[in-house]
Amino acid sequence: MTPLAPLRPFFSILLTLAIFTPSRAQTIPYARSFAQPRPQIEESLKSLQAYSGQKLPILEGFVASGSKPLDRYERGFYQFSIELLPADQGATVVRLSAKITAWYADRDVAKSGYEVLPSNGRLELDLLDRLQEKLAGRPVHPPASSASPVEMPHAKLDLSGTAGGAISGPSASPIAKTPNEVAEIRNKRIIEERRVQQLSSELQNLREIQRNQAHPQSLVTVKSSVPIYSKPSDNARLLFHAAANDEFEFLDAADGWVHIEISGDARGYIQEGAVLLPERLVAKTLPTDAALDARFKGFRIDHQESSLFPGDWAPLKGKAVKIYTVQPVSPDPRETGPAARLNFTLALFQQASIEVSEASSKPEGVVVIFDAADGGIAGATLADIHSYADGSLTRDQFLARCRLDPDEAFRVQNK
Repeated sequence: MTPLAPLRPFFSILLTLAIFTPSRAQTIPYARSFAQPRPQIEESLKSLQAYSGQKLPILEGFVASGSKPLDRYERGFYQFSIELLPADQGATVVRLSAKITAWYADRDVAKSGYEVLPSNGRLELDLLDRLQEKLAGRPVHPPASSASPVEMPHAKLDLSGTAGGAISGPSASPIAKTPNEVAEIRNKRIIEERRVQQLSSELQNLREIQRNQAHPQSLVTVKSSVPIYSKPSDNARLLFHAAANDEFEFLDAADGWVHIEISGDARGYIQEGAVLLPERLVAKTLPTDAALDARFKGFRIDHQESSLFPGDWAPLKGKAVKIYTVQPVSPDPRETGPAARLNFTLALFQQASIEVSEASSKPEGVVVIFDAADGGIAGATLADIHSYADGSLTRDQFLARCRLDPDEAFRVQNK
């Protein structure tokens, strides 16, 4: 009989397996057996938000030691991979592992990027403990990820809460613990983690206040994963891919590109349509043609971006275009009616053709979107706009080649 043979009855009740070898950084699944059926466990995991990813405010104490310093990592994030397996007598085994990712800020910008870090097991064991409390009907303590780290957990066979005690390490002998000792240890841990969570929350608030005071209106936020280039061109050298919700310092904007500060002296360019700009910065990216403003007082350009044509119109389908979003600002229908809207669109087409001709990356068309109750979208190819500007196309010929949707938004209908 092997030394662990007396413990085999406990494996069907409560099982937690984890192996961590410092020389080989990898995440090993943890598992535990529960007497409840799979549907009940799934509902409990959903209520604990186990299936949704969470930010990790600090990495120390949650990841296994590696070759790179942890203070160079930013924007920690973790996501559980969960499997529910059938066990004997209607029980269910919950097996999970935590995937931790973080941005590594290397002194060489080209070497910076998101990396996957090995979990040391604390996140997995904490979720299993909270799931057990949930199923037992006891108050669930907060997740360990919301607090600053304490002691790094050791790989272990977790038999806490059973008569068999707990085994730590691959060759440790079982140490018997009474139910009162187990409860006392757990209560102390819950109190300590709540205190650490409170301190961590206060620290995060202070950091947020400091960040807002330092640059409240100078950051741009990335909408979704997007490339960062060394120059304002799609053909320039690719530096890296930014992830959704990444923030960068705004430096300048021109021709549909935003110049950003990456880290230290490192700079890069990102397409304007891929970021969210604070109101104070939006004004810097809008056209300032005084003549256009003087001629058309009924409209204001709210936003402009370079993107793919958002429609099925054959001349521009799937092609890069310059898009202007326009807001009517006058209650006078003579300044915002169909005739005024068409004249403003034609003038904006010609202004846009001049701007994009000076840009490094030229779109193939221009789109004007009127943000109003009666709406209206106008589109034209850059080639047709140039032909209209140099007189090769008459006004009627040019309008016949444009996309005006709906037509009554730009032309007065005969009754």
